[in-house]
Amino acid sequence: MYSEAYGSEDAVDRYLNVTEARRQLLDLVENLHAGDRVIITKRGRPRAVIVDSERYALLEDMAWVMQDPGRRGALQKAWGELQRGEMVRPPRGAPPTVVTLRGLVRRRGRAKGRA
Repeated sequence: MYSEAYGSEDAVDRYLNVTEARRQLLDLVENLHAGDRVIITKRGRPRAVIVDSERYALLEDMAWVMQDPGRRGALQKAWGELQRGEMVRPPRGAPPTVVTLRGLVRRRGRAKGRA
């Protein structure tokens, strides 16, 4: 998902010192493409990074999930189910409403109970 949304193959990392970044800030923001990063250095060491707002939001969301052991475990469990093909899919043409998804989960639970 991440590589599709951000084209990581085409992403560009630019390194600029603080002085150059200050001079070019408007151009840096205007020409920032999805997946690109501008790493700002001070005395040769990375000090800050400029990324597009969608990537920043994604990173915040991922940090929120990974900080809590319960959320992290739920994500790992869901990933395992996806890898094993144990996904819950709404019927074709039906919008995935809470009601339809609850019904699918109940049926799935009953099917597991019989197995």
